[in-house]
Amino acid sequence: MRAGSSIDRSQTARIVTLTILGVNLVLLLYSISDYRVSIDSGYHISLARWYAEHGSAWWDHINFGPGGRPNLQGPGLHIAIAIIGRILGGTADAFILANSLLAVTQWSAAILTAWYFARRLGDDVAAMFAVALLAGSAYASGSFYVGIPSGWLFITIPWAIHFFLADQLIAATILTSLACYTHLGGFLTVPVGIAIAALLQRRWRALAIVGIATTILTSPYWVHFLLNLAWYRGQHGHEALHLDPLIDILAIAGAAWLFRRPREHHFLIAWAAAPLAWLIQDPNRFAAQSTLAGSVIGGLFLAEMMARIATPRIRSAFAAFMVAFATIFPLGIPNLLAEVAWDAGLHFPRSLDWDQARGLAEVLKRNHLGASKLSVYQTSFGPSIAVFTPVVLYRGHWVEVQPKHDPADDLSAATWIYVVPLAPGDPVLKQMDEMGLMHVYGGTTDSAVVALARPGDPATIAQLASKILAENARWLAAHAINNKMPPPEKLVKLLSSSALEAHRRTMDEQRFHAGRMEIACLVYAYSLEATRPDDAHLFRNAARGFGSLASFLSDGDPVGYAGDERHAEMQRNMTALADALDAGGANAPGSAAVLAAGRRLFYDYFGE
Repeated sequence: MRAGSSIDRSQTARIVTLTILGVNLVLLLYSISDYRVSIDSGYHISLARWYAEHGSAWWDHINFGPGGRPNLQGPGLHIAIAIIGRILGGTADAFILANSLLAVTQWSAAILTAWYFARRLGDDVAAMFAVALLAGSAYASGSFYVGIPSGWLFITIPWAIHFFLADQLIAATILTSLACYTHLGGFLTVPVGIAIAALLQRRWRALAIVGIATTILTSPYWVHFLLNLAWYRGQHGHEALHLDPLIDILAIAGAAWLFRRPREHHFLIAWAAAPLAWLIQDPNRFAAQSTLAGSVIGGLFLAEMMARIATPRIRSAFAAFMVAFATIFPLGIPNLLAEVAWDAGLHFPRSLDWDQARGLAEVLKRNHLGASKLSVYQTSFGPSIAVFTPVVLYRGHWVEVQPKHDPADDLSAATWIYVVPLAPGDPVLKQMDEMGLMHVYGGTTDSAVVALARPGDPATIAQLASKILAENARWLAAHAINNKMPPPEKLVKLLSSSALEAHRRTMDEQRFHAGRMEIACLVYAYSLEATRPDDAHLFRNAARGFGSLASFLSDGDPVGYAGDERHAEMQRNMTALADALDAGGANAPGSAAVLAAGRRLFYDYFGE
């Protein structure tokens, strides 16, 4: 036991740790019927349902239709959801519940992992600090309780290294293999951690045994991946970077303090270094989930500092202050506030709205559009509809794997059913329906299901599209607000249903203006298909760009993606686009100035 500790203090530390674990676990379980998930969850659950209904999923028939793509996603979580979902009844809601239960399990596993290793490397006080740090931050804790596959991967890292260093090679091999089957990044994470541990302790024979056994056990996956390597592009979707300043500061300080004696900390060095490849591959995920190791290092550091305090009362005050600080104000959004607010029905930000997905699926089924080729304004939202009804998506989620040439681009725009970011009664949709250009099937409060009915006269549609584009570009340039997390004083105001509803109406308003620009480009593109196919393709891409912009200006998942300067630049580019449209004459949308302004708008905002 660490100098300056006592049996009483250890008992108190254990009680505090169990209280933190228990309170957060109760709050998470209370929300299980409407659980907080990430935008990735629609993709994972839709594939899990496919596994449950077809037995295997070597090919992804949902994303990147019409032909699909090889399924190179680690199947571990999908199979687990499939099994539990079938046990719970095999309905869409059963698979969603299975995912939620596994997400709570993942969070619990992360907390217990932090507790175990901080206690093993330090004492009960270090474990208390580690648990308080990890459970206290909304971003750190949330990165595990949303239940994505990489969370299980980051949990597996220390256990695999631990069993390797303990010469329990069978357990190390099984965990390393499970990590690889859970996430493609497992091949560059857990094996790296074990290799570093072997290097530090010169365990070459053990490394060879684990390496060969893991290679054999994971061969179905990596052989499948290599056979389909041409499909892997490594391109990432857009994510907001979330940092956990308190954990990061203490982890850096702790690493500098502890690693002065590297021979005493081979395990921690291997654990901390294992996921460094993620800094190149997916820095946002590294920042979120390396907090597991960071909280342990930070907990050990705080325990070291506390042990150096000579006066017992000051030591106790230090411990109480740090636990309260990590819980109430962890230099960011406190997780306790986020969980309480969610349980109270104040769901902000909501990354994925199952009610919206269910409602859109009902529209498809009601209009006999089952197994439709579906183009969704936000490609990552599309798979959530596939959880409720079979669809084949234009593009889709996990864009790392996609065809070099997308055959969907060769199909007519009229092939697809569209989910657009507009309420079904939007005046622009009504106008298009009255002109016979588009059919509106219905929708939800802020999304509509539509189809192109007939191509219009290019000259007539050019004038109409120019007017819609210019009007809405000028509105966004003048009135759009950045979709980011409000400052604390304004965030508190959102803790009322009326304020949250008012905020939702504000975000919907700017969503609809961008959505109208998507419709204008889509209708214009269809009018050009027969005579100017290359231009038609450009405007179909522009329609997709405005649909994505509508999502980034209104949806919960991209909250915080764009900084204020990027948002302001978008507004300046909207003004430039409107000016080019006004000056373009009869064929304004196809003019060189308009096309250049559109390219600049999307490149500056999305970086592509």
